[in-house]
Amino acid sequence: MQYQIQTAPVWDAYRENGCPLCRIYSARETRLVKQYLEENVMDPDFRTASNAVGFCESHIAAMYAGQNKLGLALQLETRAAALADLIAKIPADKKSAKKTAVNLRSHCGCVICSNLEEVMPRYFMTVAEMFDNEPNFPELFSAATHCVTHATALFDAAAHAGKNTARFLYALACGLKRDLKRTESELRAFADCFDFNAAGSRPDPTAIPRAIKLMITDKIDMPSRK
Repeated sequence: MQYQIQTAPVWDAYRENGCPLCRIYSARETRLVKQYLEENVMDPDFRTASNAVGFCESHIAAMYAGQNKLGLALQLETRAAALADLIAKIPADKKSAKKTAVNLRSHCGCVICSNLEEVMPRYFMTVAEMFDNEPNFPELFSAATHCVTHATALFDAAAHAGKNTARFLYALACGLKRDLKRTESELRAFADCFDFNAAGSRPDPTAIPRAIKLMITDKIDMPSRK
């Protein structure tokens, strides 16, 4: 099998709490932000890629929150020049205006998002392959919490589990149902605390953030229980 390089972060992520693929995604995302902000800011290939499509709101905010304002300024300087080149010929009528809009829109995306969209399917495939080939991995996989987004991606990658595809799908579906049922129960308990018959009951402040992490996004702070 040709996935050995990727197995170490998968093993590590599945030994932690929470969705392991959210953890992998976050680690890759942090690494890419650092690369575009610091390590490779002067690398021609990186600059060409970032100049072509730019960065989304989330990732430019992460770069701005970093420590290298000079690196960010250099990225934005050449990005501004690339955008200016797209309107070098000023549109003079409705047809050319629409063409200019289409051209600008095609060059507005996010180089970091594109990289993540390219690499994450390799991890989904690797997880399925490990389920088929690593003796101790199915147990970890079955016990893990997968967010709905990444569970969906794993359903798509199920064929890579080979002869164990049916077991893989069973473990994935049972785990997701387990976590959704638990979330449903936790949210019901949270809501019940506001019933006048439950006077004195204190709602768990982590119930809603946990539900959001499972069903929507992991980009939310988790309050501590008190």
